Amino acid sequence: MSRSQHGSRPIVHVTAPGRGGIIGNPSDIYGGTVVSCTIPERAAVTISPSPHFILDIYGHFQVIESEDDWQYDPQLHFLDVGKAVWRYLRNSQYARDGLIDPTTPFHVRAGSNIPLKAGCAGSTAMLMCILAGVLRYFDVPICRHELAELAHCIERHELGVHCGYQDQYMIAFGGLNCIELRDKENHDEGREAVYATVEPLASEVDELPFILINSGIQRSSGAFHATPRKQWEEGDPRRVAGFERIGELGRLGKKALLLRDWEWLGELMDENYQIMSDLVGCGEVNDYLISVAKRNGALGAKLSGAGRGGTIIALHPDPAWLGQRMLQAGAERLISLRPSPGLTIEVDTAPQH
Repeated sequence: MSRSQHGSRPIVHVTAPGRGGIIGNPSDIYGGTVVSCTIPERAAVTISPSPHFILDIYGHFQVIESEDDWQYDPQLHFLDVGKAVWRYLRNSQYARDGLIDPTTPFHVRAGSNIPLKAGCAGSTAMLMCILAGVLRYFDVPICRHELAELAHCIERHELGVHCGYQDQYMIAFGGLNCIELRDKENHDEGREAVYATVEPLASEVDELPFILINSGIQRSSGAFHATPRKQWEEGDPRRVAGFERIGELGRLGKKALLLRDWEWLGELMDENYQIMSDLVGCGEVNDYLISVAKRNGALGAKLSGAGRGGTIIALHPDPAWLGQRMLQAGAERLISLRPSPGLTIEVDTAPQH
């Protein structure tokens, strides 16, 4: 049986973590620097042989029977992440080079316990699991840097998301990292586009006194970024200076973290939050959660992501104690920071019966 026949292809299992932004976000949209760490929650995807294209994502299910079925359907909106990956790949250089056969079907099963639209990179983790799984299904080799860049490209062009690079690189590499994005402010995608520099920090840091606090509110970060990005591109001096400073805070925050200078890091986090509040606003619920955290002794607090989704990150001498106070104040969910593996792939080539 040839490799092109659906029964001969492998079953591919992919998982990937969410992340919490410690300091520097959203300067990853503007060529800055961020320090970020994975969370225990993960997305999980299985790509398997099938006689038809089938998508089953977060309980939304569809058998693709026509070209129109690949387009966005608001009644099945969770499926659009998977559709976007295939819309891009089947028209990509991989297909033109014969590495991907656009007529070979597969079955995508996907789920996640990362909170959705909450500033924890849940949608990107799902997209990257599907992307990496489909590429492995077709035996297409790809390095982690290229995978992160490709995911960013799909989010921008197929999903219309105004995003930076923090999520894609954190999900690909995992762990606790300083991500340097110099010369990536224009989001170039050609041959001369540079890769980000990912510096692992976990081996140098034995304490992470942070807690992520989720309100349950869901927002799209892509829509949140659109207007500030446009104003930055037009040269608005406040936004140019503000996002440049947030990138500097990322670099200083790396130093403070490595020195375990928690008071200084807290001050930097507070400044990060204040700049975002002044430039674009952080959302009423996020402002409330941050104020509660500060009243309860947090050394610093800010958005975990950059949209108005309801997750903040707080630095506190006793994160568990603070977490209980936050739940009493109305928070819905607590999430820890934990350096954990990035995107992982396992392949089952045994015959299925």
